[in-house]
Amino acid sequence: MKVENNKIIKIIEAGRFTPTGSNQQDVSFTVVKDKISEFRELILKNLNEKGKSILSNLGPETMQFKKYAEMWTQMYQEYQNESVHNDRLFFEAPLVIVVSANSIVNGSLASSNMELMANALDLGVLFSGFTLRGAKDKEEVREFLNIKKNKEIVTALVIGYPDVKYSRTVPRKEADISWN
Repeated sequence: MKVENNKIIKIIEAGRFTPTGSNQQDVSFTVVKDKISEFRELILKNLNEKGKSILSNLGPETMQFKKYAEMWTQMYQEYQNESVHNDRLFFEAPLVIVVSANSIVNGSLASSNMELMANALDLGVLFSGFTLRGAKDKEEVREFLNIKKNKEIVTALVIGYPDVKYSRTVPRKEADISWN
């Protein structure tokens, strides 16, 4: 089910009104919905390339990424095989909002507020680290998203209506507090 434009605007406004360091207001938002299929293909292709590179150069430094590299190459193979319909990148969500900024902190804070707004609108949000990995150092992704040279991609929020409702969140550890 598509996410309504008025909800998308509210989510972006939550990010826009987030305070920024030195009042930079340097956070930008790229809404990917009409071209989400092309974006998925671009990211999966890049992840596949990264995965193959890691797997062909396994060593002490790269061994920790082996399971991800195998997963990325498998995700791309599944994507290319039309008989297997298993979107493990965007999970069939109709919307991705890519947040970019000069400051990683400013972009991260805005993204957090955007997640809270999306949840308040009964939408689910996934912070997609795989999308970030597939976009990293790829000029073609920056061009696709129209991201300015001085900005860094900070987060990719995959947004949609959740298929399940949880009655509680995951257990949390006690807060690590120091009183001085």
